[in-house]
Amino acid sequence: MHSLRSSCVQTNVARLKAYRSNVVLFPRNVKKPKAGEASVADFRAVEQFKGPLQPTTVTKPALELMKVTKDMKEFKAYGKLRIERANARLVGVRAKKAKEAAAKEE
Repeated sequence: MHSLRSSCVQTNVARLKAYRSNVVLFPRNVKKPKAGEASVADFRAVEQFKGPLQPTTVTKPALELMKVTKDMKEFKAYGKLRIERANARLVGVRAKKAKEAAAKEE
């Protein structure tokens, strides 16, 4: 899942860089243009673009097909999640009780 997220981030970064390369920022104050804004000659030479602005390409992830086994059918995911959440929540309490029991035995 982490690699899927990082590839989505990389795709988004590439898309934004391509967009930024095509954008012409008009200066708010023509007399004092800021860094990144177009000069007077640049923004006068730009013509209005009509058509699909930013074509997007969506790639579908490859799916792995497999047969559903008897073990998969019998697995209770919700119950397993509840047990694991309880184990994670009670790990400190159980460690404290085990420590007290070990101290009591000594």
